[in-house]
Amino acid sequence: MSEDKSSQSANRWDGVGRIWEIIDRLRGENGCPWDRKQTPETVQTYLVEEAHEAAAAIRSGTKEDVAEELGDLLFMVLFLVHLYEEEESFSLEDVCRAICEKMIRRHPHVFGDVRVKSAKDVRSNWEKIKEREKGGKRQGLGIPKTLPALARAYRIRARQEDGGAVSASLEDAVQGIRACVNGLGRTDLRDPDQSRALLGTLLYRTVCLARALGQRPEDSLHAYLDALESSMAGGPDS
Repeated sequence: MSEDKSSQSANRWDGVGRIWEIIDRLRGENGCPWDRKQTPETVQTYLVEEAHEAAAAIRSGTKEDVAEELGDLLFMVLFLVHLYEEEESFSLEDVCRAICEKMIRRHPHVFGDVRVKSAKDVRSNWEKIKEREKGGKRQGLGIPKTLPALARAYRIRARQEDGGAVSASLEDAVQGIRACVNGLGRTDLRDPDQSRALLGTLLYRTVCLARALGQRPEDSLHAYLDALESSMAGGPDS
């Protein structure tokens, strides 16, 4: 590594250290009353909000906004680690060590001698390693139920396809949509249970179609809603 690159590598972490110093000050005896009263339980909601705002900035493609929102998210992550350090649950070093070990362990094709042919092989190996790590104690599919429904459906479908339980073909995905649409005529839409079941199936089949097309449904819907909002903001003559 050249001297310039070595210096850059060392200096780039000064910013992270500065964030930590700011959190020290905010949480200190003469710090901010609001920051001093926060707990992991109160901060976790802000963490989710900041993650969503960062994702929205990335979708917008405005680099300045992305940098700002990622900064907010990074601050919130470090703030949470700081809170746990204060109560001596774990340290920043513990967090870094754990994630480094996990990434090395779950990429044996990079840090070991495992060979893979595709990204699908990588994902399959990842899930197998994860299952071994959990010792078979993982409940259900291990997919958080707090995920947005479209994202959760996307991951469930991916797990089905990886296991070979379902077809990933575009033709089958389209046929699934058609079957749901045809079911509209045979469903009592005034019955809340029937209509909820049909809507759930239709939305899930739409996610299946998105996967077959190589698209993420969450991103596709956001793009459509952005365009819709723009057209509405333009008024009736737009």
